[in-house]
Parts: sequence; structure tokens; C-alpha cells
Amino acid sequence: MKDLLAAADRYAHGFNNVMDRRRKWIEKFPVLQKHLKDVADDLNARTAYKQQFYVDKLHAYSEEINGTCKELPSITFRSGSMPMQVVFRNAGGSTKEYYEEGFHITFAPTITGQIMVMITPHYSNLDENPPEFKTMVVINDPAQMTDDLVDHILAKGIEMAYYSSFTGLADVNPADGGTENAPPSPIGFRKFERNSHPEDHEPSAQSGSIGFKKFDSGNVQGG
Repeated sequence: MKDLLAAADRYAHGFNNVMDRRRKWIEKFPVLQKHLKDVADDLNARTAYKQQFYVDKLHAYSEEINGTCKELPSITFRSGSMPMQVVFRNAGGSTKEYYEEGFHITFAPTITGQIMVMITPHYSNLDENPPEFKTMVVINDPAQMTDDLVDHILAKGIEMAYYSSFTGLADVNPADGGTENAPPSPIGFRKFERNSHPEDHEPSAQSGSIGFKKFDSGNVQGG
């Protein structure tokens, strides 16, 4: 009977651990938010290329009732979009410009109170579908998230994101064993017929959940 009671009481012990981790995350959240904004401000001021960096506050979101859970906030460090300097124009004056969306590094609590750090790489309107996020690390105890650990995660994430960008696709990624990235699909080309209709000049481009929703009033921008 003693062993039976001990087994049943594991639920109480586990529940207390979950609630303790959630409490620690709520305490850590504003500290992390401030640190990420400081990082964004510093990078916005000192980086050579100014795609800009931002910090977004999000909340766990239920589509079923269109509601949020304030006890499960999430925070995202992201970069701004970058023009790819590719613009098509037709005789009718219409233009089509290609750009690349920024990466997202998200610190999100799980139902267990652990913190999952996820990265969504760059993608552009040359891609048919946005990429799925990848899990970078799972942090068991939110109290262990020091500034140094967060900086290490950001540095690793930005490096990972670079190799998904059009600016880094041609480089060799050491994380992949020194192999080259797969080349992107070419932009669609076809013969330009000067006497054809303007609409025929449009290029044909060829291309190779966690329930969180942006919380607008908590959005802050570095810089």
C-alpha cells in the first residue's frame, strides 16, 4: 500500500514542479524582454547592414475561442525583411519585387513549464511555402536563462539563419559538415517578345503548432 500511495503522489509532485517552472518563467520574462531589446538596440546601432532587429511579445492563443492565456507569454527576437534587389516591370507599369522575410527566434513555454527555443529561418516570395520552425534547445528550468546563455542562443540562431538567407545560401555551412547548401531554384526566365501583350511579360517564378499569436500592444522595436 505504501508503494501504491507513493506512485499516486507522483502527480502532486509533478504538478508542483510544473507550476514552479511556470512561476519562474513569469518572473524571468520581463528580464528576458529587456535584455533582448538591449541586444536589438545594440545590433541596430552597430551592424553594417541595417535590416533592423525587433522584439515581439506574444501570448498562447486559442483559435477555438479567439482568446489568449496571460500565464503563458512568449517572446520573439526577429530581423526585418530584406529587399533582394530584384524588380520586374512590364509595359503597363506594374512591378514585382522580391524580398526576404526575416528570421524569428522564439522563447516559448510548453505545457510542462519548460522553455522551448525555436527558430524560423528566412524565406522569400520566391518560395511556395514558408519554412517550418526548428527547435534549437529546450530549457528545463527558466531560472537558468542567464544573459550569457541567451546571447549564446541568439548568436547560434543568427548564424543558422544566415545560411538560410539569400545572402548566405552560396556559403559553406560548417554545421552541415562543410557541405555546400543546395542551390536555390532559379527565377523563371523566358524569351521576351516585344510585340506580345503587357500581361505576357510577367515572369513565372519557380521555387524550389505552437499556438502563439502576436500581442500588438507588447510589441517593441529595437532602436
